[in-house]
Amino acid sequence: LPPLLLLALAVAAVWYWQPWRDKTPAPQYRLGKLEAGRLSAAVSASGTLGALVTVQVGSQVSGQIAELYVDFNAPVKRGQVIARLDPEAFETRVAQAQADLRAAESAAQMARDNLTVRQAELAKARIALDEAGRNLERKKALVAQDFLSPAELDSAQAAFDTAREQVRLTEAAVRANTAQVTNAEAIVAQRQAQLRQAQVELAHTVIRSPVDGVVISRNVDVGQ
Repeated sequence: LPPLLLLALAVAAVWYWQPWRDKTPAPQYRLGKLEAGRLSAAVSASGTLGALVTVQVGSQVSGQIAELYVDFNAPVKRGQVIARLDPEAFETRVAQAQADLRAAESAAQMARDNLTVRQAELAKARIALDEAGRNLERKKALVAQDFLSPAELDSAQAAFDTAREQVRLTEAAVRANTAQVTNAEAIVAQRQAQLRQAQVELAHTVIRSPVDGVVISRNVDVGQ
């Protein structure tokens, strides 16, 4: 065959087959049953694990550790009791504060009772003074009319002066008792504050977790 014809046949064959064309295979399908389920994704990485927030938990009072309820890696909830101090000394302080408060309340009640008595005595003394004053005025009138002797007037004047002095003394006693009541009530308030303080310290022997989390360190042991 002539060379030109052979060249034409080669070009036609190449054009027909097109080996450079990207032949995409036909799509393949796989059938399956539709079901509900969970999708999970996992990420693998290396590094150092650290707490987002670290809280140091301690005691607000000094004492000996009596009980420990958690240890390293233990999960805890906020408000959970994690340790207790020996409460004996703190319970004694509470009992002593309660006894002091009862004694102070008793003293305050006694002071109020004494004040009530003195106030009653003052009222009685004022009535006696009024009576002595009226009696003195009557006898002055009778002496002026010569119906009584001057000695009777002197006796009436002495009784009036005595009644007046008794009122003065009783008023001073009322003021003193009033001051005693004020002081006794102040002592009661002080004893109440001491009792509250002792109760707060007793409550602090129970150590609670302030947050939700995991224990990452424990630096104390029972008996420490």
